[in-house]
Formats: sequence, structure tokens, C-alpha cells
Amino acid sequence: MKRSAMKRSTKPMKRSRLKPRSKKMDKFYKEVRIPAVIQAVGDGKRPCPVKSQVCTHYVQGIHEVLSRGRAGGILVAHKPGNIIGTCHACNSYISSHPQWAKDNGWLVSNSEVTNDNKQTKPT
Repeated sequence: MKRSAMKRSTKPMKRSRLKPRSKKMDKFYKEVRIPAVIQAVGDGKRPCPVKSQVCTHYVQGIHEVLSRGRAGGILVAHKPGNIIGTCHACNSYISSHPQWAKDNGWLVSNSEVTNDNKQTKPT
């Protein structure tokens, strides 16, 4: 099948603006999320607690033991002990090796999530 060459455009692609955060979420980030991340990461000289096979030994970012998707959103997932400072290599290793992470306590599965955070109707 014969195909013609693609035509290149000189016009830049249209970019849409990012949706701004709501006032409630902006307040949450400023008062709770950002300070928690700064505390977990520290000055970058803390040792990485995960110590996976690919560990770079120093905290570079964060890992959420109970991810936002499993917890029902960032407001629910943000609990003490859920945010742990890790190196980027270990955080990636946890994501790509979920069974190892579950066995070592770095990841909580859906079946282990309790309904403590969800509102229930009184009986």
C-alpha cells in the first residue's frame, strides 16, 4: 500500500491551561500536604528505609503506602505514617514489584483497606 509523506505544520500545537486547584484543595496542600512531604524528604541526606536491590541510599521523594486510588482520594490517603521518604529507584521498584512490596510492608493491597475512612449509615 502506497502512502504519502506526512505534512509538517509550522504552527505550534495548541496547549490547554491546567485546571487550577480549588480553594479547599489549595488550602490542604499549603497546610498539610507540602509540610508533610518536606518533613518526609528532609534535606536529602536521610537514608532510604526501603533498601531494595536498586536502592540509591538517600531519600529523594515520597512513597504512599496506601495509594490515593486505593484510599479514595488524597484527603483520605493522607494519614500519619502513610507518606514515607524513599529514593526514586526504590519507589519505582515498589511499583514494579508489588508482591515484594506487600511482603515487606511498603504497599497495602485493596483487600487490606478498611472502611474506617468511609462514612456509613447508622443502623
